[in-house]
Amino acid sequence: MHLLFRAFRRTYRVSRWVRRRFTPTGHFVGGLLLASAVVGADTRSTLAYKIATLSAALILVALVGTWGFRPRLLAQRRMPEMATAGERLRYRVRLDNAGTRAEKGLTLREALDRSLPSYQEFRLAREPGEELRNWFDRRVGYPRWEWVIAQRRGAIIGDYPLPDIPAGGSVELDLELTPLRRGHLRLPGLSLFRPDPLAIARAVRELASPDTLLVLPRRYAVPAPDLPGRRNYQPGGVARAASVGESEEFLSLREYRPGDPLRRLHWRSWAKTGHPVVKEFQEEYFVRHALVLDTFARPEQGRAFEDAVSLTASLVTRMPDRDRLLDLVLAGTGMHWLTAERGRSGDIGMLEMLASIAPTRDRPLASLRLVLAQRIGLISGCACVLLGWDEERQALVRWLRGQGVTLEVYAVCADSIPLEPGPMADQPSRFHPLVAGRLEEAFPG
Repeated sequence: MHLLFRAFRRTYRVSRWVRRRFTPTGHFVGGLLLASAVVGADTRSTLAYKIATLSAALILVALVGTWGFRPRLLAQRRMPEMATAGERLRYRVRLDNAGTRAEKGLTLREALDRSLPSYQEFRLAREPGEELRNWFDRRVGYPRWEWVIAQRRGAIIGDYPLPDIPAGGSVELDLELTPLRRGHLRLPGLSLFRPDPLAIARAVRELASPDTLLVLPRRYAVPAPDLPGRRNYQPGGVARAASVGESEEFLSLREYRPGDPLRRLHWRSWAKTGHPVVKEFQEEYFVRHALVLDTFARPEQGRAFEDAVSLTASLVTRMPDRDRLLDLVLAGTGMHWLTAERGRSGDIGMLEMLASIAPTRDRPLASLRLVLAQRIGLISGCACVLLGWDEERQALVRWLRGQGVTLEVYAVCADSIPLEPGPMADQPSRFHPLVAGRLEEAFPG
């Protein structure tokens, strides 16, 4: 496997250089050179060697024609801070010509991440649908190598012909890219290409223009969970209730005590009695829901994990009645409990966390139960997104139900789940078995 991996790296580097430095015409001439060189090896019985010589001469002249390409262009992007995986993003790029001559016949392309994966990353990667490939592709693994490279690059891009840019002038154009994955997409700069006079080879120049785009998880049309509206007492209820739109409920008047906030003074009563009087309020009760993501994924559950993250992001934006609190509970480098308050503004913080979350490998699923136990009495309802439906996850669901929490469970597995007797067998409408890679079929639209 190590030998194949090193061969893949060398082959990819050569292939990338050829794709960048030669036009489609150049690829044709290069193919003609190779074919004629093979056929014309015996110069006595065929004249194909003359075609090989001519092709080689054309390529050499074309490469010489690309020398001296040093445009003095400055690039600046105007793009949003966030995008969504799988959705096309349009943005503008401005190019200023700081040189003394006009630049003509140029093509522009985004320069994405060109780093190559490590052996460990390649070995643990699982291409979606790899099990459906033929035996040779599965055994050798070059399609998986190409998939890992595409994921590291992170986006689908295109080439954009530029209009002529006069000396001291500028031009703006619209670019498009389609993010392939969630997370941070790094854009180190832009690549400029100019073909030689024979249109066989291309001169390449890199423009430094570093940018980072946060790509949010893909989202689906998931129906909103049907969770109860039972109110529970929340510590610090007055301050918290104000943030979720609950009004402070007046209880009574009493004498001022040291430490009471001055804003609660009741001035009319003070004027009547001659001593300070304050208003007393009742601590509020309000609804709190939890959204739990199971991040405890094995290496072969990569596709299921990505689908679970997308499903959780979809639920964040679909949770009903946001005049209540929503807690996102998950594990990453540590255990996270993120609370979004009134309205949809809190959704962005949760989506940003989901965009960068990684599978948890260094702790058991039981640690999630310990975190939930600390605040279980505050929660009215809970939506759980689980990676499978094994005994360990069923035990977590049984425990939550034993705490009196109404549940909506989504189990994302590699294969379909038979509805066998279990903790959710008596509530099939609240249990949603899902197959990894088929969320679009489960939630069309």
